[in-house]
Amino acid sequence: MACLNLETPDRVPCHTILIDGNNCDEILGHPQKTEIEIGEEIRQNNPDGWYEELNKLVEGIEVITFSRWVEAAINLGLDAMQFGMIPFYFVPYEEIEAAKPANMEIDKSKFWMKDIFGRVWMNHDNAGNYDPYYMFGSTTTENWEETKENLLGHLKDKYVKQAKKTYRRVNKKYKDKIFVIGCNNYLGVWDSAYQGMGIEYYAKMIHKNPRFIKDVHDTITEFNLALYNAYMDVGCEVFLEDGDLAYKTRPMMSPKQFDEFIVPNYKRLVENTHERGGKHVLHSDGNLMKIMDQIVDCGFDGLHSMEPTAGMDIAEMKQKYGDKLCLWGNIDVAETLFDGNKEDVFNEVKHCIKTAGQGGGLVISAANMHAGVKVQNLRWMVEATKEYGQYPLKL
Repeated sequence: MACLNLETPDRVPCHTILIDGNNCDEILGHPQKTEIEIGEEIRQNNPDGWYEELNKLVEGIEVITFSRWVEAAINLGLDAMQFGMIPFYFVPYEEIEAAKPANMEIDKSKFWMKDIFGRVWMNHDNAGNYDPYYMFGSTTTENWEETKENLLGHLKDKYVKQAKKTYRRVNKKYKDKIFVIGCNNYLGVWDSAYQGMGIEYYAKMIHKNPRFIKDVHDTITEFNLALYNAYMDVGCEVFLEDGDLAYKTRPMMSPKQFDEFIVPNYKRLVENTHERGGKHVLHSDGNLMKIMDQIVDCGFDGLHSMEPTAGMDIAEMKQKYGDKLCLWGNIDVAETLFDGNKEDVFNEVKHCIKTAGQGGGLVISAANMHAGVKVQNLRWMVEATKEYGQYPLKL
């Protein structure tokens, strides 16, 4: 909280945006049966209704799943970790076959999922853990009104109840060991909209029917406001807004379009959080420099991930925005945390702290996360942060 207030804490904190299932298993021990094995068993024993049975099982163990993420973060020595509702549900491949693009082949052996925004996901097997991979969007102007009614009706009520129950239980159990952040992972104002309909359809509609695009973003914002308020009702103080706004070289939409469709909704979310005494951090990969001033204008208290391989230079960020934003991240996951040695990890952490840690306002974090990141490298990141991040800095 001191960092988010742009004050100098006792030490630079350390964080990751998530920990993949294979790494959780390595840190905490492997379960007797993997997620994939349980799913296959249910599918074989109940070939007609397996997906309904599996969805009930997933909802029933949600608190256990999120607890496992947080336990793994504590084991690593991290200072903060977040989680949030994941709006997926399993569906039979026949349903995907009927909705897929004409040129796409459907692998019947995989577990397929949809979500409440119209996205379709295929699950990869990550060492026995489900690893959803976005495939295509199915929301159109024809089915949007039904989707909107569901999002602002029974789905909002359902996820508000789940958010309160899950955050309350997890935070009560771990708040003395780690700072638990709320996150709208897979629910972000940007990603949920354009992926829900597919980038090509979104790009076409932003010109042909901008009123429809605005309604989609406004509705998703309204849904997220309900969730954020639910988290705050049970003690959450900090939120991480999920949404990859950029590619390696530039934002995914023009600054003008970003100003028209996204900025007003980000402002609504942040203002609501601030009115209730909370803090709001934006997560985005990619090179954000062309829209950084607009991001600051939204009122965010912090920015994650400052992806180094996308040209997000932490020295430039500190110089230009260090008096406005708490900077989170900048530890590379493409090489340093993937196959770097201890010296590589220590040098990168040391560089970030030396460059951007003066005066506070820095949180060391992996720039993102994927299954190939090594547990040992994450431990080195934490070790280096504790070695070099004690204030006053002596680098």
